[in-house]
Amino acid sequence: MKMNKRVRKAVGLIGSAVVAMGVVAGCGTATNNSGGTSSSPSKTTQPSAASSKQFVIGFVPGETTDPFFISMAYGAQQEAKKLGVKLIYEGASTYSPSAQTPYVNAMVSRHVNALIVCPTDLTAMIPPIKQAVNAGIKVLTADSTISDVSLLTSRITSDNEQGGAAAADFLSSMAHGQGVVGVLDPSPGISTDKARVDGFVAEMKKKYPKIKVVIEYDNEQTTQAEQLAQDLILHYGKNLVGIFGTDDTSASGAAQGVRSSGAATHVNIVGYDAEPAEVQDLKEGMISALIAQKPMIEGELAVEYAVDALEHKPVPKFVQLPNVVITKSNLSHNQQWVYRQS
Repeated sequence: MKMNKRVRKAVGLIGSAVVAMGVVAGCGTATNNSGGTSSSPSKTTQPSAASSKQFVIGFVPGETTDPFFISMAYGAQQEAKKLGVKLIYEGASTYSPSAQTPYVNAMVSRHVNALIVCPTDLTAMIPPIKQAVNAGIKVLTADSTISDVSLLTSRITSDNEQGGAAAADFLSSMAHGQGVVGVLDPSPGISTDKARVDGFVAEMKKKYPKIKVVIEYDNEQTTQAEQLAQDLILHYGKNLVGIFGTDDTSASGAAQGVRSSGAATHVNIVGYDAEPAEVQDLKEGMISALIAQKPMIEGELAVEYAVDALEHKPVPKFVQLPNVVITKSNLSHNQQWVYRQS
């Protein structure tokens, strides 16, 4: 999951419906599944009468309390306001299929015209999404997705493999191409995190064969990530040259583990996302680099494509947004990609 997050008041409501509209100014490029690129759209047209009177779009995030999804919600709300459609933003305060499924089912019961979901599992979220599709609802995924993409009208995400490869390049440069690098990942069942690990491992094998990669799973628990980081340091000693945290909990936990073990002088950490806690660790030198996503733009595009699909306009089947590598030295020039908390 995770980073470039932004939102203001309306999105801070935890686990409850936020019926709102909104818009975001976003720039950047989106990579489609044919390998080409297209600029992130910035619509200037007025909302159609059909849109303003008829379309209701549901949005179920991975969770409502994380700055990544708060930022995504802001982008979605702003775009909904711009296009004159009603957006129902509602989700759980914990990241799990069992917590998310009732919200998807509730959107089906409300007969929304289109539904945007950030699935919390590749396979477990297929049944509720299939139920929505069978009810005639157009379903799009943002950030994460499901394994059966044939059910989806469109899917929007970050280029997670590119982000994983960027993390590998950064860590290997700090380690001079040799040593042991740990990867802390929440779970193999989350599509985005899996792609980051795949991109990281592939880049290491291709370019840095002298670096050993060790993968551990922390179940998206910061305390467990902290313990795993300490275990890696204890087991590998100074041969451990870096840790890649594939989301904010993994990265923050790794930073805590390295800090408490006194290994900051030889273990560099690259984290995914640009959550406030991660940015603070970056400023303090506990994290060396962050791979920041653009969740606000993901939310904006998801609503835009939902409306286009409802108006029978062409919609990209797969869009990937490039990530941004943020370091302490370039942080001041990348403040627009730091995620917001409210």
